[in-house]
Amino acid sequence: MEMNVRDVKWSQSRRSGFGPRVTSLALCGCVLLTSQFTNPTLAESDQHYADQGKVTDSKPPAKPQNETLPAQSSTQDSKTKKDNGEEGTEKEKETTGKKAVTSLILTVKLALMEDPRVFPYEIEVEAGSDEVTLSGKVSTEAEKAAAAKIASAIPNVKSVSNKLEVVKELPELMTHKQDDIITLHVKDRFAKSATVTSANFDVKTEQGVVSLSGTVRFQVIVLEAAEAARQVPGVKAVKTDKVRIESEG
Repeated sequence: MEMNVRDVKWSQSRRSGFGPRVTSLALCGCVLLTSQFTNPTLAESDQHYADQGKVTDSKPPAKPQNETLPAQSSTQDSKTKKDNGEEGTEKEKETTGKKAVTSLILTVKLALMEDPRVFPYEIEVEAGSDEVTLSGKVSTEAEKAAAAKIASAIPNVKSVSNKLEVVKELPELMTHKQDDIITLHVKDRFAKSATVTSANFDVKTEQGVVSLSGTVRFQVIVLEAAEAARQVPGVKAVKTDKVRIESEG
């Protein structure tokens, strides 16, 4: 019985000894937790550190938009110049120094080529300071006078030295020359076709009429040759009556 009483007293004293300490520790913890929420100094310090974290994480500030103002202003200036007509004036100033290249000789030649009376003839033109000299051949006196009148009508021409020669046979000579040119063009057309080239046609031209002669096996070759000659400028007709069609053997 005595041992039980001791044990009971010892346990009570132990409980009574540790009880106040536990209670005081619990109270201290509550005070610390409460002070974190109620103390304004601690709250401000926590907010300060939080603000510093936000600043370090923030992106760098964007560049100001004023950097593009010069380009925009230049565009607006050019648009304003265009509206006021100043831009066209500047371009005209740049091209004002460039002069047109002309020649009195070329001007007279172009004027002679515009007149049907002297167009077929090759007329040479020479020019001095204020005088123009004409040389070459025409077929009539009227054509000679017409050439001088055309040249004298050109600005800056004060006098015309007319040395054109009148040749009555000139139209006939020019016709023969034209016929020779037609014959060359017809042969050139024939050379572009292997079939017509193998036929070896003889070609003659008189006053624009082309005559073909030779021997072939197929009449279609004759037709192809006549069509080719027909395409040459100046050809008036194509004769094939002298072309013979013969069978082999």
